Amino acid sequence: MTRLSKEQHPDFIWTWKSNARGSRSSIWFPYVSEINKTKKGWIVCYNGGELIIDLGKIDFIMFYGASGTLPLEFLDELSKNKIIFMIHRRNLIKPYMFYPATVGDQVDVLSSQIIYRNNEIKKAYIARLLIKERFNKMEEYYSISSTTYYELGKSRTVQKIRSIEAATTKLFWDKWFSNLNSSMHRRTDNPLSAALDAGSKFIYGILLRWILFHKLSPCHAYLHEPTDYPSLVYDLIEPYRYMIEDAVSISYMSEKNIDEKKLVAKSLEELKRILNEVVYVPASRQMVKRKNLLHGIVLALRAYLLGETKRFVIPVEGKKKGGRPPKISYRLPGER
Repeated sequence: MTRLSKEQHPDFIWTWKSNARGSRSSIWFPYVSEINKTKKGWIVCYNGGELIIDLGKIDFIMFYGASGTLPLEFLDELSKNKIIFMIHRRNLIKPYMFYPATVGDQVDVLSSQIIYRNNEIKKAYIARLLIKERFNKMEEYYSISSTTYYELGKSRTVQKIRSIEAATTKLFWDKWFSNLNSSMHRRTDNPLSAALDAGSKFIYGILLRWILFHKLSPCHAYLHEPTDYPSLVYDLIEPYRYMIEDAVSISYMSEKNIDEKKLVAKSLEELKRILNEVVYVPASRQMVKRKNLLHGIVLALRAYLLGETKRFVIPVEGKKKGGRPPKISYRLPGER
């Protein structure tokens, strides 16, 4: 049994404390089964062990895939300590939220998210960086011209950025399918498209979890503007789509003439393997598993929206190199 600390568990418990002065911690538990009170504090039993928590030091709790019952006294103490409590499951767009009678949060990230979204310059800035990182990874399959990068860099509207992205992505998919010696196409029903869609849904669930955990609205995005679906998830997935494409490509090439059901299953297993590989992240000079990049991009956006960093620095894998790294206010969880 352990106590809550500043440490980030690489697989199970996640905690986060904002840089804001006097802020409290947020905590996520996977598959909680039982909660009991002792003289030492509340003991939460979850998939992976037990943890003693001090509610006076927490401002937000999320139970992911919870089961069992919740003691009324526990809920009373959450309200007393002004703690927001969430119960969430994979792909659940609207999780169960429990708010105390009066909620005072020193860090209002939601207001900043919407203000930045209404600012055309800042919105285009975020969208450009997302697509630039997407293009950087496309280069492994398809050579993108310097003119395209130049046009992207000087784009000041989301409409222009989306136009450049659409034209480039079309050429990329032609090359990607060609490399697999396949006559299939991305926008038609076929085994490769089904496997790509399944991978997107898998990553979608992970990103949605962290967006909700860090108190952002999943429906207020920058590149994808409609608010009637979790558009922010699709924004933040862009720099990491290469993981899905690599997983499907590897799975397809390893066994030709594989049927759709087997290809989807094989691709998801390969995607899990890719997510668990350790990579180097130049922005923070850390070694982490790839899956922690998905958490990191939410931390990066949050830090930028709150003014903790001057730039939106997207954590991506790369090689160790000299020079001064960008100034960022966050660390990726699960450092090796």
